[in-house]
Amino acid sequence: MNLFKRFFGTSKNDINSQTDETETNKIDKTVELGNQFVNKDNIELNTPELFKNELYDSLNRYYSTPDFNPSLSLTDDNGITYSEHEAFDNSFEEWKEIRSVWDRRSVLFSLWDSSELFKLQKWQVIERYVKDRYGLKAIDFHKNQISDEDFENIRLAVSLSKLYRVMDAYENALHYAKGAYEIRPDIDIIKVEYATVLHLSKNEEDKKKSHDLMNEVIENKIKEDDRKEIPLLNYFVFSKGYIDSSIFASVFLAVGNCDLETWDKLAEEYYWCPNFRYEHAVFLSKEGESLRAIAKLNSLANEFPWFTKGILANIDAIKQFRNINSDPSFMSEEMNQMERYLSMRKN
Repeated sequence: MNLFKRFFGTSKNDINSQTDETETNKIDKTVELGNQFVNKDNIELNTPELFKNELYDSLNRYYSTPDFNPSLSLTDDNGITYSEHEAFDNSFEEWKEIRSVWDRRSVLFSLWDSSELFKLQKWQVIERYVKDRYGLKAIDFHKNQISDEDFENIRLAVSLSKLYRVMDAYENALHYAKGAYEIRPDIDIIKVEYATVLHLSKNEEDKKKSHDLMNEVIENKIKEDDRKEIPLLNYFVFSKGYIDSSIFASVFLAVGNCDLETWDKLAEEYYWCPNFRYEHAVFLSKEGESLRAIAKLNSLANEFPWFTKGILANIDAIKQFRNINSDPSFMSEEMNQMERYLSMRKN
């Protein structure tokens, strides 16, 4: 059975375009208008109960351990017990003003740094930075804090592969993923990462091996699952034994003709990956969500200025908007920034 030909996720609904020709002509000349579509969640939904849920979830993610499930002592020396939003009131005040789940998660990761960072194993530190979009911090940690002895824990090689995928350094990622696979080809997290890296290769044989490895992982999960009907994309959501592959998540979303809601849900998991964000923007553009697409491309390029594909896509999108509006100055500041990023890559 070829899993790449199966149906994944929710069927695509008929989606009305966010912009018709008339509306497009009224587009503001700044990217903030697009951000209204990206950040459309109402911050009034950021309740103390949601804070509690995201607080504990963030600690599991901070440790890269879905079933960590810690208990927090929220009782002071006088025997007074506080709610989570009261105990962490400063973080709550910052958190409740943020729309996106990934930026709220970042606030909570910063909270845990003060008490938990020193407790993490080195592979967990790398994951903490990668999943919080701090690739440069992770590289600095790799250079200054990791020795050969640390590679006795093979998860470190997997985490470093993710890091260099994020940094668009394919050969480095392949070095760690392949090295780990050659030592322990029986471990799913290693098999998944190696398959993920191979999928980025330009070599068709590598891509075929990539698909074979991922098929093997998914088939084994299906066999071990007692459910009769299995939405396969659920395997890519943070949970015990999940498949941590941003690349294959985007592949399955595309192959399954998934809808906007499903893409947005998986984006909560893989916003840290520039390749996923690029594919998300491509999907939005195809669905007529032009404003959301260009906003996502612009934020992608600014957060990952080394990711050339994202920069070029953003430049192309800006040019298209300029042609549509007959406005050669549309997003001129953003265009100048993209050109600076490209010049940095050439130097």
